Amino acid sequence: MKILIVIPSYNEGQNVQAMVETILALDPQYFICIVDDSSPDHTSDIVRSEIRQQTDWQRRVHLIQREKKDGRGGAVRDGFLWGITNGEGFEAFVEMDCDFSHDPKAIAQGVHLLGGGCDVAIGARYPDGVIVGWPFGRRVFSFFANTLARTLIQWSVPDYTNGFRFYTPKAVGHLSASRQQHKGYIYLSESLSQLLRAGLQVRHFPIHFVNRQRGVSNTNLREISASLKAIFVIAWQHHFAR
Repeated sequence: MKILIVIPSYNEGQNVQAMVETILALDPQYFICIVDDSSPDHTSDIVRSEIRQQTDWQRRVHLIQREKKDGRGGAVRDGFLWGITNGEGFEAFVEMDCDFSHDPKAIAQGVHLLGGGCDVAIGARYPDGVIVGWPFGRRVFSFFANTLARTLIQWSVPDYTNGFRFYTPKAVGHLSASRQQHKGYIYLSESLSQLLRAGLQVRHFPIHFVNRQRGVSNTNLREISASLKAIFVIAWQHHFAR
């Protein structure tokens, strides 16, 4: 099965080379699209250099460099759009972070779930996953945010805010055709709402989530505040908008 893994990247120069090498070594059918928002640490330059020097990177790694930082959700959408329009015939799509909080070895498990008949699979931290290295405050906020999203949208989805996800071409086509209203990490909840409203089957499996070891988180208080407000808008549209 030919799989495209979309990795949104901003200031991930410390991680991107190791992440790509790890994924490429796992399976010859794994292909990668890195979407970089012109990171000031020259992430795109690192990727271009590796593509020039390494045959496997030339064949299996694609770089999209956007002019400015414009949110994780839009970066993933751009990667998916490239994947469904370039004629490569990908049979499954993955989105994951570049900081090794999502274990590349778990890709096979998510893809396997897609093969079992679901449209979307989520690598979930809740209720049975393991979280390593998060401070207490981060755990409380994450639990609260997910409980709020589950209460407002649909309880059966255990983890609305984790970006380790697997999609069939049908699901990616639906997301690409749907309008994105929110930027940043809240798009994770918005996109799930769109898929659920379309009647697509969503499943999940527990993951081992490790707080980033290198680099700095791109999430800030302003984005957190905006996300909390946006979840109520998403929930209203989920239940009442036509």
